[in-house]
Amino acid sequence: MNCTANRTYFFLIAQGSPGPTGENGPPGALGKRVTLNSACASPVFVFSQGENGAVGAPGKTGSVGPQGQAGKQGPEGLRGIPGAVGPPGLPGLKGDTGYKGEKGHPGLIGLIGPAGEQGEKGDRGLPGPHGTGGQKGETGISGVTGPIGPGGPAGVPVSTCFTCIGPPGEVIQPLPFQMPKKNKRSIDASQFMSDEPAGDYTDGMEEIYGSLNAIKKDIELMRTPLGTKEHPARTCQDLRLCHPEIPDGEYWIDPNQGCTRDSFKVFCNFTSGETCIFPNKDIEKVRTSAEKMHHGCWYSKFRSGRKFSYVDSEGIPVGVVQLTFLRLLSVSARQNFTYHCHRSVAWHLASTNTHQKALHFMGSNEEDLSFHNSPYIKALRDGCATRKGTDKTVLEVHTPRVEQLPLTDVMFMDIGETNQKFGFEVGPVCFQG
Repeated sequence: MNCTANRTYFFLIAQGSPGPTGENGPPGALGKRVTLNSACASPVFVFSQGENGAVGAPGKTGSVGPQGQAGKQGPEGLRGIPGAVGPPGLPGLKGDTGYKGEKGHPGLIGLIGPAGEQGEKGDRGLPGPHGTGGQKGETGISGVTGPIGPGGPAGVPVSTCFTCIGPPGEVIQPLPFQMPKKNKRSIDASQFMSDEPAGDYTDGMEEIYGSLNAIKKDIELMRTPLGTKEHPARTCQDLRLCHPEIPDGEYWIDPNQGCTRDSFKVFCNFTSGETCIFPNKDIEKVRTSAEKMHHGCWYSKFRSGRKFSYVDSEGIPVGVVQLTFLRLLSVSARQNFTYHCHRSVAWHLASTNTHQKALHFMGSNEEDLSFHNSPYIKALRDGCATRKGTDKTVLEVHTPRVEQLPLTDVMFMDIGETNQKFGFEVGPVCFQG
């Protein structure tokens, strides 16, 4: 061997497959001794791999590692099943007002209705305008001066009515006649003017003043009525206020005022301030009847029955208009009805202590009045309650609902049996003003 060369040591180590770290194995066997040449300075060590050691015990569980990064978003899932219907929501706010719709098509022309009944006589109209002046007539022949006429009748005495006239006022002299300014609404005064002086119109002015005086007297008599046909009062109460000492009796009234030709005569009860009108003579007193009639039927439906009508003191029917105005001027009304009975009940039935067989009345407003629906009917006398023998029951209807009176019909509830008889009397209706 050449000893002059550098010494080089080679370690040959064979690597095994990686495995878990095991415990230290037992010491390996001694390797073979290598003899080095003393002349060489480079010894060579040759090691051979020992056998694998035994498998070590499992190591302890390591600590939890850090949280990994979030994964990518997965694909969209399938559509779910519709949920249950929820409760109704709160009411919404009121919406804005809509636009006005277009005008609709005109409707069809209706059928012509039947002709109405003839109306009542109307009130007296206002005086018409003065006509145009006529041409001046020829001057007539002067007449002979007549004798002085007789004295006029005595004037109407001044009453103590609350509307009586005060002291006479000052006399106002007429102003001189002047031409008014001409405008579109004025009459052309040139047709009245001529060469004659203004003094020729004295007669015309006297007629005007005469008409004014007549109107003044009429107004004074309306304020202080006399209760006569020419000067009637509105009601008996008005007449009593104007003449406190006037006695009870028959007087003329005109509730709707205006023309006095439709005034009518009534009975005035000044003690109570009532205006009374009477029923027609045909139904004022109906004789006791023994006819076999059915109960629960209005008297006007009977073979000899009729509705109640009312007349003034002279037997003339009272007009609907006047009767309506009389109600308007009144605060209450009353009327009596007398029932003559033979074993028949009119109001209270004593055996059962009930009013099942009480009479029914028809009011002027077509309202059914009876014990069960009207508190304004009371019995002044009830002799028919025992249903024995012959007697009478007197009922009074005293109501503030003046439209219910006068009564126009009656219904009997306890007739038609053997040995039953009945009759009745319709009393006057009195309105209190």
